[in-house]
Amino acid sequence: MLPVNTKSMFSTLCIYMEKLDKNEIDVAQAHAMSKLIGQANNLLIYELKRALLMTNSDFKKEHRNLEMKDFDSLNP
Repeated sequence: MLPVNTKSMFSTLCIYMEKLDKNEIDVAQAHAMSKLIGQANNLLIYELKRALLMTNSDFKKEHRNLEMKDFDSLNP
């Protein structure tokens, strides 16, 4: 897997727009790729917000506890 950042996601979108313009892919394929890139972007946004919040020591202590919690409700 390649490292991903906003620049690489934008580049990928541009490549797919060019392929769509040249009829190398259909609209459904372009749409599927844009949805995947959108989800990757959501993860990047989450990580940026999390990094900002982690600068607060009180939040950092509690957040780590939440992340390490077992998902008891998922185990019957």
